[in-house]
Amino acid sequence: MDRKKTKVAISWSGGKDGCLALYRTLKEEKEVECLVSMVSEKYERNHAHGLRLDILKQQAEALNIPLVLVNSGEDYEQALIQALYDIKQDRGVDEIVFGSLYAEEDRKWNEEVAMKAGLTSSFPVWISENESSLLLKEFITLGFSAVVCRASDKVFDPSWAGRMLDRDFFEDIHNKKDCCVMGEAGEYHTFVLDGPIFSKTIQLEKSGVVLNSGLWSLDIEDCQLLEKKSEMEGINQL
Repeated sequence: MDRKKTKVAISWSGGKDGCLALYRTLKEEKEVECLVSMVSEKYERNHAHGLRLDILKQQAEALNIPLVLVNSGEDYEQALIQALYDIKQDRGVDEIVFGSLYAEEDRKWNEEVAMKAGLTSSFPVWISENESSLLLKEFITLGFSAVVCRASDKVFDPSWAGRMLDRDFFEDIHNKKDCCVMGEAGEYHTFVLDGPIFSKTIQLEKSGVVLNSGLWSLDIEDCQLLEKKSEMEGINQL
């Protein structure tokens, strides 16, 4: 008799941490019902990375996974709890997956939100701080393609916004002092364009760099989805 698969939702920002958490969750053969992203309907962007909602929707299409957009309203926490509760009732989800790395306060908050919604929580990319370099290396060598969509102006100059996470990025980020190479303290954020779990690849068509609240931000205005090539090409091996 086949064991019933655990149904899960993935907390989603569009970046590398959540994407790697999704990858590992699929490897565990859990059933991913949806991606859940907190957004501002007023500004038509998601909170975590400031991505336009139409761009985020195209990413979900490239992954072939339903996307649930949750408007934060005036109470971010309560909006998320209610959304997770509704997902549990409507989709039969048992678990919410988070891409937290090693920030204890972040994990504690996520666990409490999940508990209040009646879900268990999972942290498939949880590491110790000194394992950050290995995790970044894994992300790149697995064949994921991602672009820096936000970079702190306290750490980086504007040229970092729009950089790809490749061999050169891996080397350069290790030369930055007092900076987590995975950006766990908010030093930088990413938008994933392609990888082994994508059914299509995302090609950026129009974007520009702006300084917004201390962040060099890649304002992605347009992109298109392309059919995947038959064989993976251009994977950066470290």
